[in-house]
Amino acid sequence: MDAFEYLVSLGGVARVGLLRANGHSPAAIRKLAAAGASQPRKGVWALPTADPEYLKAVLTNGQITCASAALRYGLWIKDKPARLHLATRHCRGKGFIRHGYTRFPPPEAVPLAAVEDTVIHALTCLPEVDAIAVAQSAMRNFGVPRRLLESELSADYYGSARRRLAKADGISESVPEISARLLFESAGLEFRRQVEIEGVGRVDFLIDGWLIVEVNGYAFHSSREDWRKDMARLNAAQVLGYGTLSYAPEQIWNTPGRVVAEICRMLQRGRGMDQVRGHILLDHTQTRRRMVA
Repeated sequence: MDAFEYLVSLGGVARVGLLRANGHSPAAIRKLAAAGASQPRKGVWALPTADPEYLKAVLTNGQITCASAALRYGLWIKDKPARLHLATRHCRGKGFIRHGYTRFPPPEAVPLAAVEDTVIHALTCLPEVDAIAVAQSAMRNFGVPRRLLESELSADYYGSARRRLAKADGISESVPEISARLLFESAGLEFRRQVEIEGVGRVDFLIDGWLIVEVNGYAFHSSREDWRKDMARLNAAQVLGYGTLSYAPEQIWNTPGRVVAEICRMLQRGRGMDQVRGHILLDHTQTRRRMVA
C-alpha cells in the first residue's frame, strides 16, 4: 500500500508522524501533493475528499467521541448530533462539543475514541434516553463490561451517570423501547418488559398483568410475512383476553402525553379476569414461570 492508498484508508487525513511510522518515506509523503493532497496545517496531510469530522479531529488534536463516535460504532442513539463531539486535552478550538481526557487506547490510526470512552462521555453528556441506549448497546454488541464502566464512574460527581448506567439493564432491545420505558416509569405505570406469553409470544410491555403494549421499531413489518405474523400475535392475545396497544417510535417521542392517556383509559376499563385465568406467563425479567391469577 503506497502513501496515497494508506491516506485514503485513514479517511483521507493523517499526521506525517503516522505516515512515517507506517513505513512511508519523506519522499513518498511529498508525492502526495501530486495526487491532490494538501497540508491544512504543518505536519498534516489531507485529501479534498477527507472525512470532515476526521479532519476536524486531527487539526484539533482530538478524538471523536460521545454521540459522534456512537454513530460510527453503530451504537443505539435516537438523534444524530447537531455538533461534533471531540475529546481533547486542551481548551483550544471551537465549533464542537468538548469532552475531557480519554482513558482507553483508541482504535489504531483514526482519531476515534475507544468504545469505552464513548460510553462514559455519553453517560455524562447526552439526554437520558440516548445515554442509556449507547451504554446498553455497547455492552450488548461490543461486550463492554458493566463493572469496568462502573469503576470509571465511581467519583461522587458521576452520580447521574451511574444512575443512567443502572438503567441500561439489557432488557430493552431498542431506543424506542428505552424511550417507552422511561415514559411509563415517569407516568407511574406498573409494567414488565419482554414478557413471554404462551400462545402469543414475547411482548415488549405487559402493564397491570393484562395490557400488552408493543413499540414497533424502524424496520418493523419489513415484509408481508412479518406483517402477517404480527397480526396473528395480536389476534391471539385478544382471543386470550389481553388488551393490546401498538405504537410507532414517533408516537412515543412526539406525543407522549397522548400515549399515556390512551394507556390509562384502557386500564380504567378493567381486566377480563375470567378470560386470562390459567394462562402461563414466562417473565423474561425474572426468568421463572408464573401463573396469571
